[in-house]
Amino acid sequence: MTEPYAVPVPRGYRVGDWEVREPLATGAFGSVYAARRVGGPDGRLPRSAALKLLPTGTGTPRHLAHLRELIEREVALLRRLRQPRLIRMYETLVVDDPGRPALDGATVLVLERARASLSALLAAEPCPAAGPALLAQIAEGLGQLHRAGWVHGDLKPANVLLMADGSARLADFNMAAELEGTHGYTPAFSTPDYTPPELLWAEIGERGRPIRPSADIWAFGVLAHLVLTGSFPLPGGTPSARRDAAVAYARGTEEL
Repeated sequence: MTEPYAVPVPRGYRVGDWEVREPLATGAFGSVYAARRVGGPDGRLPRSAALKLLPTGTGTPRHLAHLRELIEREVALLRRLRQPRLIRMYETLVVDDPGRPALDGATVLVLERARASLSALLAAEPCPAAGPALLAQIAEGLGQLHRAGWVHGDLKPANVLLMADGSARLADFNMAAELEGTHGYTPAFSTPDYTPPELLWAEIGERGRPIRPSADIWAFGVLAHLVLTGSFPLPGGTPSARRDAAVAYARGTEEL
């Protein structure tokens, strides 16, 4: 990982019972590190995991409550599934280290460790031979999530992880929204290439932006086109250009 870390953490740093090892990935809203458990025996937790650190200021009480509730629901869901397609989230922690202002107060998600991401696979092998099988597994994961009453809200290649056996699992549920009837609410942030047009102009209220399971279906369609053809379904050389094309298509001012 050569780009600047969103949350820089030195190797060997302790977070709860976890010791930070090598960096795995980073983005604008968090960094992921390999970790090993150095605490006492605990049958609920593995010896190694991935730690996702969200920058200081993202851990509002509402956000932390949302993540903990999602963990509880995910655990209950995973118990009912023979082949879960969701990355397991073991626990959430908050860094308490006033001596390191950049880390103090950061939210930490302890996650199941994966081998790689679909994003990395597509960078190395556009239109991978395993693409159709992976798409079937991603669709299965979305079905599991929707039947449990949740919308993922940020489906994209970086949020599909590949396990040691090559199977796919959905990850990164920070944007996930629990359905309240036909829709839920999610923060305003989203990835333009995978956001349906109606969300690009949706009103943002106190609870966020209303979202339906159809948002995941749109994102899956874009993802499937990228995996099977190596290109995005909408024209444009940049995410903003493709976003504008999606809006023009939805408003009937342009054809595909």
